[in-house]
Amino acid sequence: MRVYIDPEACLGCGVCTAIVPEVFSLGDEGFAVVLLDPVDELFRDLVQRAADECAEEAIRVEETHDSFYKI
Repeated sequence: MRVYIDPEACLGCGVCTAIVPEVFSLGDEGFAVVLLDPVDELFRDLVQRAADECAEEAIRVEETHDSFYKI
């Protein structure tokens, strides 16, 4: 899966980084950045939780074809 942050919407509140710091960090300018591309399926539930709890709805989760064919 791929995860994107809308830089126009993110306020840098840090909710995503608190939920799953392995995937999100606050960048030099104080806004969220995604650390992994693609994001491992291991983090799926936590990434979805971060997206759901983002007050600004700045996190978008996109399925990738390779995530459906993992063995």
